[in-house]
Amino acid sequence: MKNTKLAGASAELLDSLKVKKGSIKTTKNRVVLNDYFQIEKGTFEILKRNIEKGVNTLLIGSTGTGKTEIVANMAAALDLPITIFDMGTMSDPIMGLVGTHVITVKDGKTQSEFKRSRFSEVIQNPGIVLLDEISRASAAANNLLFPVLDFRKELSMEYAFENTSPVKVHPQCVFFATANMGSQYTGAHKLDRALQDRFMPIEVDSLNSTDTKSTMKKAFPNIAKSKVDKCVKIYSDINKEHDEFKIGFNLSMRHLKTVLGLVEDGFTIYDSYYAVVKGIGGKDGLKGIESILKSGK
Repeated sequence: MKNTKLAGASAELLDSLKVKKGSIKTTKNRVVLNDYFQIEKGTFEILKRNIEKGVNTLLIGSTGTGKTEIVANMAAALDLPITIFDMGTMSDPIMGLVGTHVITVKDGKTQSEFKRSRFSEVIQNPGIVLLDEISRASAAANNLLFPVLDFRKELSMEYAFENTSPVKVHPQCVFFATANMGSQYTGAHKLDRALQDRFMPIEVDSLNSTDTKSTMKKAFPNIAKSKVDKCVKIYSDINKEHDEFKIGFNLSMRHLKTVLGLVEDGFTIYDSYYAVVKGIGGKDGLKGIESILKSGK
């Protein structure tokens, strides 16, 4: 892929783009990023266009489908800095997004100093900012994000007291977000319409069996290909049972990687799946897929 000047509001961000050799490979329908992560060609082109144009993008899909990895791999392939903020663990959005007052004692005198957040510093620089699991963010966080994500492109600093001038978002700072949508996700909220309207939503589907095998073989090159194939087959069979309402749980790509990590460390396929499934579905879950698990022995 040649280094070309890209048009759009964030063109300056990519003017000096240095795509790593071989980091983006295309086939008829797929794009392989960093010789590892596979993505549909159409989705890749839209995401690349949104980065070029500075379009806020929301990736929606089930947990473990690779939403966060898509953004991280896009950033790596395009040689762009990326900063990830976990919105689900941000218990104090004012502190996490704006900053906090710190009390210090100097020369026997107590003084208060406002320390700006990492978020407020990052958005003043070119790059990608990923708001991970934004569906778990609080209403207070949403209210702070509204002016950051719309035409105002600024972060309110009214809580700073000393210098309340808003922080301006850099013209070449691009925002991505991920969301697990659905009642099955504990702690997830229905996205505020005003917040959702500030993003272009893109649904992320799970990889098919062939692409999953290819991706896992790249991620775990030390495992025999036949073992990777068997692990992916079990993974697919378990999820098929879930889709047919025969069991009450399914497995994500993260679970599959956990299984393969155990196999890489010397555990059997059966024992690896047994440990992971028991933690998710309990003993009843194990009984429901006993025949599938036995195929891993």
